[in-house]
Amino acid sequence: MDQGSAAHSAPSIFVILPDGQELRGRLHARRQVQDGWLYQVGILVWQDGANGSAEPAEQRVWVPPAYARPVPGVSYERVPTRHLSGPDGPSQERPPAWTLQYLPHRPGHPGATLLHVVGCTPSDRTLTREEALAALRQPRAAACIECDAARSLIHET
Repeated sequence: MDQGSAAHSAPSIFVILPDGQELRGRLHARRQVQDGWLYQVGILVWQDGANGSAEPAEQRVWVPPAYARPVPGVSYERVPTRHLSGPDGPSQERPPAWTLQYLPHRPGHPGATLLHVVGCTPSDRTLTREEALAALRQPRAAACIECDAARSLIHET
C-alpha cells in the first residue's frame, strides 16, 4: 500500500500546531516511550509539483499527546501500536494507567467522560487505578469498550 492510500485508511485526529492552530490530520501509529506516548500524525500540505503547479503531499511527524487530540466518535482501535518491551518496558513495579476523554455537550446529547487504557486515545495525563475508579463513579462516565478499560481495572492488582 502506498503512502497515499495508507493516509486515507488512517483515522482522523486533531493536530495542534506550534502556533496553536488546530487542523484535522490522520493518526498513523502510536508508540510507547520511556515517559509516555508519541503519536505519528500526518497533515496534508501543498508541495511544488511539475511545471510550477502545486500538489498535495502528506507531512508526517511524531508528536507528544499534547499536540494530538481525538476526534469524538472516531475509533483508534486499528492504529498500529508499539509498546515498550524488555528492560525499558512496563514492569511489575509500573502498574497500568488510564486516561480520560471528555466528550463535549452537543444538542440532544449531554457531555460525557470516557475512560481509556493508556495508548487507546491521545492524552497528556494518566490516572492511577484509584483515580480511574473515581472518574467512573461520576455521572455520564463510561469505560471504553475498544481498549477494554473496565477489564483492565478489574485485573489490576
